Amino acid sequence: MKKPNPPPSKPSASAKPAAGMAPRKSRWGPPPAGAAGDKAASTSRRTPTPTRSSNARRHPAPTAPAPQARNPASPAAATRPPPHQQPRVETPPPPPYGFHNLDRRTIHLADGTVRTYFALPPDYPFEPAPLPQLPHFQRAGPEAWPPHQPPPQQQFPPHDKRRHPADPDEGFSRHPKQSRFEPPPHQPSQMQQPPVDRQALRKAFLKYSKMLNENSAQKRIYLEGGRVQCLPCGRSSKDFADVHGLVMHAYNPPNADSFVDHLGLHKALCVLKGWDYTKVPDNSKAYQSLPPDLVRANREDLIIWPPTVIIRNTTTGRKKDGRSEGLGNKEMDKKIAELGFAGGKSKSLYGKEGHLGLTLIKFANNPSGLKEAERLAEFFERQDHGRVGWSRAQATHNLDPDTNPMLVETDSRGEKKRILYGCLAISSDLDELDSDSRKRATVKSIKEFDPSD
Repeated sequence: MKKPNPPPSKPSASAKPAAGMAPRKSRWGPPPAGAAGDKAASTSRRTPTPTRSSNARRHPAPTAPAPQARNPASPAAATRPPPHQQPRVETPPPPPYGFHNLDRRTIHLADGTVRTYFALPPDYPFEPAPLPQLPHFQRAGPEAWPPHQPPPQQQFPPHDKRRHPADPDEGFSRHPKQSRFEPPPHQPSQMQQPPVDRQALRKAFLKYSKMLNENSAQKRIYLEGGRVQCLPCGRSSKDFADVHGLVMHAYNPPNADSFVDHLGLHKALCVLKGWDYTKVPDNSKAYQSLPPDLVRANREDLIIWPPTVIIRNTTTGRKKDGRSEGLGNKEMDKKIAELGFAGGKSKSLYGKEGHLGLTLIKFANNPSGLKEAERLAEFFERQDHGRVGWSRAQATHNLDPDTNPMLVETDSRGEKKRILYGCLAISSDLDELDSDSRKRATVKSIKEFDPSD
């Protein structure tokens, strides 16, 4: 028979507290075992050592927390996600720049010589290609900052060509050593052309048609070639090497104020030279080709006003002093009346050598006077004694004028008399008139005849 359990003894004041009275341990620590347990318990208070409990399913071990920054700058810095890797942007290669990209051009100098030089083509891409837009950046609206490039409808000329272009971030721009010369574009015109007043354009054309033909020396320069000046520009005009350069200048004037005058000069020059004024002038000079019939029609359309018929070959001989003599005003009025034409007034022309062999028959400055002058000119034309017939007679100038069959004929009584040639006076005949008649005369177009002018 076993002995009954003795009653529990009362703890003394010096005795250590029981295990049940000790401070509570961490539930993740091992149970204490005697003195070693007390020591382990005291040690476990400072550095608890987690161990796997036997009941792992009931109490699973927690996972270790992620390391945090030692000195975070802000509470949001600890929760900020890692930075996103930006895609690498490839810079486009620079455009090719070599000798094979250059164009051969020529320039006419003031002394008439022609120089050759090389330059980039007008459509060469001077601006680098824009970088592609990054996918994770949103494009700011137009209210955020002004656009860096002009709108598509605006066109600006490319920057001056230079070997080392200025960097836009330098804070200053460097100018090229020499300005680049570029030919005018083939487009209609750089200047915005104002609306053309047809009435003003017609008056300008007739005015410059008279100015080009009233001086024999100036007319010879325009016809035979030489350095010429622009009449609308006046004293500020530069010298042009030939009429082609002046025509190009007149068709593309430098300012809009004198646009109508320059365009009138362009048409007057083309009629004088026998060129086609309806074609746009260019360096190919295709506008200078015009059939002879159209050349003659354009010139004969510009008549002298008041209507005038020029009678040629009116000399009758020479005086004893060697001066020429010819039909006077009264004698010519009588001959015109015998031919059946009335209303004209004769005026014989004289010079230093006497009678010039020219007589002007002036008619009234109205439509009826024009009709009568045209009838007289057609009379000579039907007899082959018009303008074309006089040109053939001049080709025989080496013959004796007193025996030349183109100038003298014999009548039924055996007397010699002069063959008269007549034609309607046009603008190209202005230099043959006397100074008073030339000053009073104007030029009109038969196609665009306006009696009110």
